[in-house]
Amino acid sequence: MGFDTVMYWPQIEAIPSPISAEDSAVLKNVHGIIDDARAAGLRCWLTLTPNLISPPEIAALPFAERNPFRTYQAVRLDVPDERERFLAHRRAMLKTVNNADAYVTIDGDPGGYPGARPEELLRVFASDRATLDQHGADPARQMVIPWLWAGWGRTAPLWQGEVAPFSRAAMALLKERLPEPWQMLPGRSHAHGFANGRVNVALAEELGLLERSTLLCYEAIEFEPSPPAAVLQFDAIRRILKEELRLAPRAAGVMGNAQQPVMVLPNIYLFARGAWDPASLERSDDEVLRDFAVFLGGPADLLLPAWQCLTLPLERLPQDLPRRLRGARLTSEAAGCIPGGPQRYLEILAAQAASRIGLLTATSQPASNEEDCARRLAEGAAALVNWWKMHRYVFDRDKRQGFEWRFVRADQVALLQAWAQRNVRNKPAAIKGATALLAAENVLSAPQASAVLESLIR
Repeated sequence: MGFDTVMYWPQIEAIPSPISAEDSAVLKNVHGIIDDARAAGLRCWLTLTPNLISPPEIAALPFAERNPFRTYQAVRLDVPDERERFLAHRRAMLKTVNNADAYVTIDGDPGGYPGARPEELLRVFASDRATLDQHGADPARQMVIPWLWAGWGRTAPLWQGEVAPFSRAAMALLKERLPEPWQMLPGRSHAHGFANGRVNVALAEELGLLERSTLLCYEAIEFEPSPPAAVLQFDAIRRILKEELRLAPRAAGVMGNAQQPVMVLPNIYLFARGAWDPASLERSDDEVLRDFAVFLGGPADLLLPAWQCLTLPLERLPQDLPRRLRGARLTSEAAGCIPGGPQRYLEILAAQAASRIGLLTATSQPASNEEDCARRLAEGAAALVNWWKMHRYVFDRDKRQGFEWRFVRADQVALLQAWAQRNVRNKPAAIKGATALLAAENVLSAPQASAVLESLIR
């Protein structure tokens, strides 16, 4: 696709001190993933938080099952004992994960604390630099990178109040005193007047830091957090890249982010093409998607409606689209690089298309009677639940969490909810009938089905 750098955020802060044998193996695996990226010809940056640790009891869970957002503890870097324990543990982890091309530390979200001073953040980078100089795989080229994002030391709650005074103070000090080699990662939000807008990018230009800055266009590719879905954000990508195009000749690079990259591959494709060749941003949605179908060596007549399915009406979604997708092939070398393989990718697209077709079919007509109302309600619910069963995304909840409506896209749930509001006349009867159908098809257990339907119909 033309990317030359990836940034990887495995949240190794979910590893408490002292490092167990099991967690040592986790760190070695992170080291191996970085090696894999570099073997593929990519620079690989490792992302860290500035001052977060996890309690020892979290180690009772396997690393992949930990949810550190529930247990993170903030370290006061202005308290010497706390700071030194934190930095010692960080050094111990980086001794193993010593092969990244850069070590990126965000200034907050998560992390930070009100009133923190820039000098305290500088101490973290100085410690990382010393660790790399002593234990790094190639210290002369391994950078430290401040990710300017939330405003280090801000006193107001996140995204309330001004970011600029805090980011400016941190940037100015880090510019003057960061140990070489280093870059900056000023992050901007997807829209002006939202979160940090493009304040940090403007400050990088103001302070003469563009040549050392990779511009992070946050949420251009995918909004985060959001349930997995093949959502096209071409207009956002076009707008954001055009807004920063003036800086391109001077900036060190541009970066986007995705939490579920397989679901938004078309967006990643356009972002890369637009970054290298701004003329690509003038191509229509269909032209971009047809180019991407060729890139994957797949049939455009099937891939385009699959990628667009969440916005297409029922009449533009052939009933046999899921079956035909499962029988298709992606033949390019690039398609062979998709995680899980090209056939798994086609199965995912087929499952989402089936979900959309099932939902639109169920809600396409008004209920003719109570039995029909229960049937359509069950079929619409099954369409959404079965898509969730494909990805099992639960935001920051327990992985054993059962289905909830917020675990699928709100605009799709809204279609079913609006239909129910128009058609359900006898709520107890509709829920009872739909519950029986969902349980009979093993979509949900009867108690689960009854609970989720009750929450849907207000």
